Amino acid sequence: MMKTFIIAADRMIDSYGSHQDTDNILNLAREKKLFVTALEILSLAKGWQDKMKPHEFKSGASAMAAIERARKILSTKKADVVLIKGQDFLKTGYSPCEREKFMKFYHENYTPLQGYNEMVPLFLQKYKLDEKEYFKIRDALFENYTKTWKKINPVNIMPHEKWYQPLTKYFRGVDCANPSVDYSGQMLLSTGKGADVLNIPQKARVEILGNSFVKINLKGLASLPKIAPYHHLKRAINKAITQAKLNFKDKFMNEKALLDAYTCFPIVPMALLYRLGLVNSLTEIPDLLKSYEVTVTGGLNLGKAPWSLTSLNALIVMRERLISSDKAKFGLVHGNGLFGNQQGITIIKK
Repeated sequence: MMKTFIIAADRMIDSYGSHQDTDNILNLAREKKLFVTALEILSLAKGWQDKMKPHEFKSGASAMAAIERARKILSTKKADVVLIKGQDFLKTGYSPCEREKFMKFYHENYTPLQGYNEMVPLFLQKYKLDEKEYFKIRDALFENYTKTWKKINPVNIMPHEKWYQPLTKYFRGVDCANPSVDYSGQMLLSTGKGADVLNIPQKARVEILGNSFVKINLKGLASLPKIAPYHHLKRAINKAITQAKLNFKDKFMNEKALLDAYTCFPIVPMALLYRLGLVNSLTEIPDLLKSYEVTVTGGLNLGKAPWSLTSLNALIVMRERLISSDKAKFGLVHGNGLFGNQQGITIIKK
């Protein structure tokens, strides 16, 4: 497949930041008569049952689905540049009642919290993990996210103590995503030829080595037993790693690669770390976390989660981290959609 590069990416969070970089390159592309196609990640207000157009995406793995479409567009020369964009004003754009309504899935009107809470026993049974071990890993994961968050956030504002209390049997508030954020993100993809025409510096070109988006049909909570083993996550990992021709475990363990796990809810990053082969059993995760950070954002609670834009945000942050890193050359970003039936993996290289 033709090489694809992220040639620019930027974001706005709660009115901080700008789209100056991406907008400037878009303007230049139009001046040079390059053809630009836009793909859009939709906001929370777009219903899960609503029919989407071919250029629209919605889920926590939407960035991977959009990249898959973008690579096809570029490889068939239907565009010179592809813009992947999305915005959602989750903090100021909805009333509490509206937000609660939009966060429910399907005709059963279950929230992600309810669905994942019912999936935990299925997950524990599959992986032969008892509840005591689950809670130990859950807490170690949040400590790992906190370590990263304090590095990247000088103010170190932590959640109110009420969020450390149980919301369900298996989850505290801090184990869930925090969508209280107004967010806008843009990312530009092009080929090497397109990047040359736009005079993009080599350092700013981050190559997409591998990308996958795997989806299994979801029929409400009846599908949870099919999701819990996360075989489809393994398929997504294998596809992306095969494309990338990369031994990710070796690169990660030797600090040559960064990872951003999708962290809502704890069983999701547990499954990722196991399916990536970073541990041989889930009980090894706490020891792994003592030496390695598993997010670049601080996770979806501390680092905030702009709903369907979470994977786009993680890719934007990963690109920034790789460009500024003296050691890491590779990055793997994980996306997880709906009750986990959608899985996405993107591997990039600076």
